[in-house]
Amino acid sequence: MPTTTRFDLGGGGLPSMPNLGGAGRRILQLGILVVVIIVLMASTTSIPTGNVGVLTLFGRVTGETLPEGIHLINPLKSVQKLSVQTQSLKESANVPSNEGLILALDTSLLFRLDKSKASYVYQTMGEPYVERVVEHECSRIGASANPR
Repeated sequence: MPTTTRFDLGGGGLPSMPNLGGAGRRILQLGILVVVIIVLMASTTSIPTGNVGVLTLFGRVTGETLPEGIHLINPLKSVQKLSVQTQSLKESANVPSNEGLILALDTSLLFRLDKSKASYVYQTMGEPYVERVVEHECSRIGASANPR
């Protein structure tokens, strides 16, 4: 039969937890309540009317979108809000006519973001998609319509 050696380091092993009295128990309950409230607030998000929320996790688009309203989400995810309302982009230009007269041309472009494509648009173009797509295309079309 093998023999075992016992080492005594003193102190009787692990220290025992003191019994929490009424005040200690109340402080512990209050601390747990504060932690639960903080986690719940970090997990709650609100998407305003006319917007859609695109969820990202550590900077990577998850592909999930949130409609309008209040939602519970993973507290590690962040929400980027994009407008799906109809927007207007106005452009003014002075263009020459065939007779050599200068005409003032005012145009207005109405557009909106499709809710089902919001995560794709945010992933490929970012939040300033209006400047990157709509204004770029308008200036490109305007340049081709006004040859000099």
